[in-house]
Amino acid sequence: MNSTRTPSAPMRCPDVTVLMGVFNASPRLEHALRSVLQQTFRDFEFLIIDDGSTDESGDVLRRFATEDPRIRVISHATNRGLGAVLRQGVEQARGALVARMDADDVSLPQRLERQVEFFRAHPDVDVAGSYALDVDAEGRGLRERRVPISHERIVELVWSNPFIHTTVMFRRDAILSVGSYAAELQRRQDYDLWFRCVRGGLRFANIPEPLVQYHFSDVTMRRNNVRATFDQVRIGLRGCRLVRAPLRAYVATCLPLLESALPPPLRRRILALKSRFDPRTASEAR
Repeated sequence: MNSTRTPSAPMRCPDVTVLMGVFNASPRLEHALRSVLQQTFRDFEFLIIDDGSTDESGDVLRRFATEDPRIRVISHATNRGLGAVLRQGVEQARGALVARMDADDVSLPQRLERQVEFFRAHPDVDVAGSYALDVDAEGRGLRERRVPISHERIVELVWSNPFIHTTVMFRRDAILSVGSYAAELQRRQDYDLWFRCVRGGLRFANIPEPLVQYHFSDVTMRRNNVRATFDQVRIGLRGCRLVRAPLRAYVATCLPLLESALPPPLRRRILALKSRFDPRTASEAR
């Protein structure tokens, strides 16, 4: 056996599955877990896949799982990568709606309530994210990160990855209909998925308020290294071809390769400068 489950939640179908992949997520994991368990919306299962963690993450998950029956943990003996984890999670989810959650971020208390209300009011929408608050290691606010809110603008800018992945909630059946997450992708699984969602005719939205605190640090910068950025560019170029994006999309997709070679302090300055011209934050009227 290369995976274990502990403990199992009652066999019922909640409205929402909160899906989290975990790999060596200590010490921020407890904050992320509590932020989900303290949501004002209560009818959810919390499906957590421990992808071969070698730190204290497994112990933390087992302790929380004994305290709250909504938690369902699947543990892998070895690391398979986030693409495989998310694909498995969507397949295993019992909720008709699936909310993504990263193990180092914090969902604000009304996040699930606001998103469920949004889906009930917009039955045509398949994928809905939100704005986010970038915070540093001490939880201090850095900036409010905005993304396009209308379906048309999101489709127009899909090459720029116009969702903040940890804020996203989607209809499980819709994501399965376009092939779900690609198991072989170690990085940028969401970026690849959104292109295929556009090609499959899914409907999108972003709620124009921050519903998640996104942990942003030098570790985040190190993750976005040259290799990770190369993967992003490769996926972006393939996606641009898939959706027949304009020439400017191909050019913009390649620019992050230049930034990834810079040291984190300089990259932070460039990021702050770019935010003034980021097409994702431009007016919906443009």
